[in-house]
Amino acid sequence: MRSIHIIGIALLLLTGKPLFPQDVRVTARLDTGAMLIGDHVGLKLQFNGPAGSQVLWPVFNDTILQNIIIIGRSKIDSSFSKNKKDLTLTQELNLTCFDTGVYTFPQIPFRYRLLPDTSVKTASTGLSMLMVHTVKVDTTNVIKPIKGPLKIPITFLEMLPYILLALALIALTLILIWYIQKRKKNEPLIQIRPKGKLQPHEKALRDLEKLRIRKLWQEGHIKEYHSELTDILRTYIEEGFGIPAMESTTFEIIEKLKQVNDFTEPVIEKVKQILQLADMVKFAKRIPLPQDNENALNSGIEFIRETTIPVNEKPRTEV
Repeated sequence: MRSIHIIGIALLLLTGKPLFPQDVRVTARLDTGAMLIGDHVGLKLQFNGPAGSQVLWPVFNDTILQNIIIIGRSKIDSSFSKNKKDLTLTQELNLTCFDTGVYTFPQIPFRYRLLPDTSVKTASTGLSMLMVHTVKVDTTNVIKPIKGPLKIPITFLEMLPYILLALALIALTLILIWYIQKRKKNEPLIQIRPKGKLQPHEKALRDLEKLRIRKLWQEGHIKEYHSELTDILRTYIEEGFGIPAMESTTFEIIEKLKQVNDFTEPVIEKVKQILQLADMVKFAKRIPLPQDNENALNSGIEFIRETTIPVNEKPRTEV
């Protein structure tokens, strides 16, 4: 009877059936029992038990046996049964071997607890066998020399990075030469062409149009409107005729304009009305009619157009 028991246990181990308590099942299964040397084989570790199980998963280094190398491992995946009472934990190991032979995988222990019981229990997988063999070589065939590498023509896409690199080096060289020449000649690297300077009348007409667009007096800024209007006209008079209008009173400006030849009385009267109206607004706090505000700007435009001096022609004043 004792011999029968021993034989039964041996058969149980060799058939790969795991030893475990009744409520827990652990397995370690290979994808195949035979493989070529250097090939890959998968080892699937699995734990099945109650949903409240706490499992201490077996830890492996880079090898399981001396020649069985672990080259990859998945994360431990968990899943539950439909009634949420059973737990399944799974991990895949990717193995390889570079030596022929027959390898027997030992039992892999899983330590766990079945809460609320805090005692630690152990369940072990069964034994697994793996045969690693080589490719059979027919020694009757003549050994042929090793073939050299095939010559494959280089494509344009393969050469493109080198072409772009060469063009970039050429461009950098030309830029460096240009930079050195500029520095030797003490020339600026970038020459910005100055914009053509506006004539006094062109500048004044531009500024008056900007003032019209801003609509200051329409928004209640009457004093600011007339102040900017007279500043534009004073600047035009000072730059166009050499009269210091910015620092002069209205009376002084009019007297100086009378000394300019070819200025008619109606022309001078227009600028006089503009300046006097601005003085009334700024100092006497007069509020002009909307039409007066509009007429002041229009009169300023007419004054500038009627007194425009051609380019390179100096204004003539009486001595």
